[in-house]
Amino acid sequence: MLRKIQIDQLSVDMFVAEIPEDSASSMPRKKRGMIRDARIIQKFKDIGVDAVIIDTSKGLDVASEQSSTDSLFSQTHFDASLDASLSLLALKTSVHYQELKLEWRTARAIFETSVRIISQSEAAIKHGHFLNTEYFEQASQAICRSVLRNKDALTWLGKMRHIDDYVYEHSVNTAVLMGIFCHARNMPLLEIEQCITGALLHDIGQMRIDPEHFAHDGPLTETQYREVKKHVSIGTQLLPEESLDSEIVGNIIREHHERIDGSGYPAGKTVEEISIYGKMFAIVDTYDALTNNRRHKDAIPSGFGMKSLLDEAGKTLDEELVHQFIKCLGIYPTGSLVKLSNATLAVVIAQNPEAPLRPLVRLIYNLKTDKFLIPQMLNLRSCLDKVKITGYEDPRKYRISVEEFAPEELDLELAES
Repeated sequence: MLRKIQIDQLSVDMFVAEIPEDSASSMPRKKRGMIRDARIIQKFKDIGVDAVIIDTSKGLDVASEQSSTDSLFSQTHFDASLDASLSLLALKTSVHYQELKLEWRTARAIFETSVRIISQSEAAIKHGHFLNTEYFEQASQAICRSVLRNKDALTWLGKMRHIDDYVYEHSVNTAVLMGIFCHARNMPLLEIEQCITGALLHDIGQMRIDPEHFAHDGPLTETQYREVKKHVSIGTQLLPEESLDSEIVGNIIREHHERIDGSGYPAGKTVEEISIYGKMFAIVDTYDALTNNRRHKDAIPSGFGMKSLLDEAGKTLDEELVHQFIKCLGIYPTGSLVKLSNATLAVVIAQNPEAPLRPLVRLIYNLKTDKFLIPQMLNLRSCLDKVKITGYEDPRKYRISVEEFAPEELDLELAES
């Protein structure tokens, strides 16, 4: 939608579609485009531009002078199908441990609904609507409860991803990992939910960045990287403070790219200046980015991702928190490929809380014959000393895509014997 406004109404993140010839004493070189820097607005003023035409479908609109509740509500993102999905998830109030097979279907609904919330929020923001933070808060509550019931269900679903949906699914999976991390540290329930909400919202500012920066293959250019880094400050601007009374959420959005040695952005904070939530989420964010495929970079196995975290521990990431995070994911993380003492390879399907060295696995490959097996579930907890894990293996060495061996409901009937 095109709209003519006075130059004093122009702000950062508006898209200038045209500058009327009668509004400027001399025409600027840049006649159209997204306003990313307030200095551009000042330059327009300096050369005598007194009005511009903005495209509200590509950038921000002028804030409404009406502030009534009815006016605000009419501009807030709302979707009836999301409301219905969240209402069903809200009925799942149990926080007691249950087997993976019982949590699988609910976890899938939570993951898919959370992804829809983020993708629809992007479309809503681009059309000038306010962010509906209530959706994010409800999703965080559902994620929090699912993690308590069985963390492996959402962990697996976070590995079954699509590159085209990376931005959305990355936000959801970091929320899952943050929930697992917070529970392991015995944080209060409300605090955990706020941490999960912060994780869901941490990249919300990317919705105002040119999507081409995320769609092309290969690393970003220096100019593109400079633009992408602005997503942190944009994210804090998009977040309606009156809708969230949690400082935790703001800390996660502002600090998820800060590093304890001061090498991060946007503020270059050091260890004493970064909140505990920012330090925790930096670890979660890094791990998820490393262990999932992106357009310009292939994923590395979970075990190797942990090694990468250890390499940064005490340098850019908080050392004690890194060790706590690795411990909470399990010695052999869900979704990792391991070698067994009976000369087979297996995918770790689920953790056994009472026996961390003996998870539930799925046998998939015979090392003696170098052939794939008919996949078979095996609970190492019931094997005593007959079969045990001897170490990690790199799936790339055997051209194995671990995600192809993810469990389904029927497979899980064999679990927890």
